[in-house]
Amino acid sequence: MRTVLACLCIAAAPAWPQAPSVAVPSSMFTRPSEPCTDCGVVRSVRAVVKESQPAGVNDVKPSGLVASIPLGAGAGKPQVRSSTKIGRDAVHEDTTYEVVVQMDNGRFRVLSSGERDWEEGDHVRIEGGRLLHRE
Repeated sequence: MRTVLACLCIAAAPAWPQAPSVAVPSSMFTRPSEPCTDCGVVRSVRAVVKESQPAGVNDVKPSGLVASIPLGAGAGKPQVRSSTKIGRDAVHEDTTYEVVVQMDNGRFRVLSSGERDWEEGDHVRIEGGRLLHRE
């Protein structure tokens, strides 16, 4: 008798009304976000200017002569020079930016950037030695 009753209960189980579904927030199933070890805040940005002299004259073969005739009163006298020497006395400046980032764990990192894309207080992430805006 018990086996007959058990078989009837199993056969009738799909016909039993289902319990109403309750919406469960998805945040209950996700792990709490772990701290970002590569994230931080920009604390300072400083321009670093490096001056460099052009390469020596001997490394380029001369290509001809250039005449320079200054215009205006007191402008100087005309000059004739080798084209390889024109502009060689000019100083070339390269500007890079030193960015100090305070990481979320309290440590500081100093990175160099070719462009001034960062301001104090920006939230950033460091990936492969490059600064990225934190999402």
